[in-house]
Amino acid sequence: MSIEKLELVSIAGAAPSLDEAIAACLQSGVFHIENAAKLLGSTEDSGGTRSDDNPYSEALRALTEFDLRQIRFNPDQEPLPAEFSPEQILSETKRISGRLKDVREGLSAARKQIADYESAAIHLKNLTGSDLDLGRLLQCKHILYRFGRMPEENVQKLEFYSDEGLIFQAYHTAHEYVWGFYFATQERILQVDAIMKSLLFERYELPPDLSGTPEQALAELQIKLTEKKSELGTLEKQETEIYETEADLLGRMYRFAKYQSEVWKLHSQCIVTPGKFSLMGYVPVSEKEKFRNYIDRVPDLSVIYEAPWADSKVQPPVRLKNGWFTKPFNMFVEMYGLPNYNGYNPTTFVAITYTLLFGIMFGDLGQGLLLALIGVFLDKKKHFELGAIMARIGISSAVFGALYGSVFGFEEALDPLWEKTGIPFLPLKAMENTNVIIFGAVGIGAVIILISILVNIIVKLRRRNFEDAVFSNNGLAGLAFFSATLLLVIGIVAGKQLLPNSALIAVMVLTLLLMFFREPLGHWMAHKHYEMPELGDFIASNFFECFEFLLGYATNTLSFIRVGGFVFSHAGLMSVVMLLSDMIGKDHKSILTIIIGNLFVMCLEGLIVGIQVLRLEFYEVFSRCYDGDGKPFTPISVTFDDFTDSKQSEQTANA
Repeated sequence: MSIEKLELVSIAGAAPSLDEAIAACLQSGVFHIENAAKLLGSTEDSGGTRSDDNPYSEALRALTEFDLRQIRFNPDQEPLPAEFSPEQILSETKRISGRLKDVREGLSAARKQIADYESAAIHLKNLTGSDLDLGRLLQCKHILYRFGRMPEENVQKLEFYSDEGLIFQAYHTAHEYVWGFYFATQERILQVDAIMKSLLFERYELPPDLSGTPEQALAELQIKLTEKKSELGTLEKQETEIYETEADLLGRMYRFAKYQSEVWKLHSQCIVTPGKFSLMGYVPVSEKEKFRNYIDRVPDLSVIYEAPWADSKVQPPVRLKNGWFTKPFNMFVEMYGLPNYNGYNPTTFVAITYTLLFGIMFGDLGQGLLLALIGVFLDKKKHFELGAIMARIGISSAVFGALYGSVFGFEEALDPLWEKTGIPFLPLKAMENTNVIIFGAVGIGAVIILISILVNIIVKLRRRNFEDAVFSNNGLAGLAFFSATLLLVIGIVAGKQLLPNSALIAVMVLTLLLMFFREPLGHWMAHKHYEMPELGDFIASNFFECFEFLLGYATNTLSFIRVGGFVFSHAGLMSVVMLLSDMIGKDHKSILTIIIGNLFVMCLEGLIVGIQVLRLEFYEVFSRCYDGDGKPFTPISVTFDDFTDSKQSEQTANA
């Protein structure tokens, strides 16, 4: 498919209409804003306002201090124009904060107390069984204590510090730790603390209101914990009631402040003078009428639509245009990088080759259909982005699995069916046709590389980059060299010359010379001046680059051997599963072994094959014919579900 065509929109009008114009662009949902000053090539300040001057930033910051997740509002509802002033919002937030102040303080204290009680209860369990009176211990004034644990292996080291006024009393040992107290006088407690810290003693604070033995203190602590949780529930209910009564007002104020704040931030993208403004951006041609329906509502605006400027320093954004089958594979293209606006959309090529290669490498009728069903479920029910891709490659796996005669690892399941068709070479047993699989994989790789070179030639010719299009290793010279090499190798392997070897060798030498002199020839063809470096440097650099080209042709082509390798790998893994099943017997354990084995192979090999095919796409295909230097088409919008005052529209943040 292609890259969606855009039009550059220039909007101008009186300065008081700026907010209304930006609001119309936001509401359209199809306007990608650009910095007008950069687009026009100006190096001066655009005159737009800074985010520091945003009159709604303080109001929005005050609103985000509330727990806005407790407020339910319609995210598609548009905020009313001029509904609040920043001063009104600050006044209302101050009033609501006053209502919540005592409740918030109570909640914070209750949660801290509950956390302390729960922590103390956990630690006190390590003292159960002792007759220690915690109340008397906590009342000591001249002798200070520390409670906690230390590694059991470090207890013996305390003998070295017997003269330091340190007393350690152990009460419980568990999981290689010893729990207990250490004591010291007020004068020596800091020195003792340093010693115990060096012995990896971990200190835990006990509540100051404990009394009695550890069992009694624990029982008392549980009662206090229950009371405190009840108090917390009451406070949370009070907080919820306040939010419920203020929900409508808070929701309206937040939507309005967030919307106005984002509109204000977009001022920085415009050229603003005391009397006029200029706003620029891109709109898809297919959604031009939708945009017009919004922007035409603003009176006294000058709106000009034109093709994107070819000589602008700011490249137009990119939105890929794909069909039903290829659209899910946008994810892989975007992962590598979007194409340039004047480039080409590789999604169709990726979709076809990825689906084909995955099916060859993971060919199994049963597993493929199961993978497709899982993909459909993830796509339709869970809206998992990878689900649609799994559905497509699962069908491909099922098709090649049928050609291999493999159904959940049963390699003979489809033999009777193929015998009836009378096709002699089907099913294509991997272990019985090793040469076919290996040479077929290399052949598929060679075809994909040839197509990649052809695509690169077309793209570079459109850009009038003659050096890459004609004389590079991925240009016409590289295409002729690679084709001649393939024909020569095929003739040697097959024992039959398709073309005379002398002619093929002559083509290889000639094209290699063209690649060697690609820089001066490219400049000559483009009618540009070429400044010749020193002869020695020129020969050395181009020699090694040509050697790298030759090495690249060989390694890139042989890299596709992994396609055949995974065919054998899949068949081998399933044969192991079947062997384990036969060893166990013919009862239900055998069936369970087959099921678990199939699931294991699907998860392990499916993941590995998916990654390997993606590697082939990125390194063997994209590296030859694709430059992912484009930027995404991102219509300006305001989100109301992040509840922060720092998030800007993506275009503003990247400007």
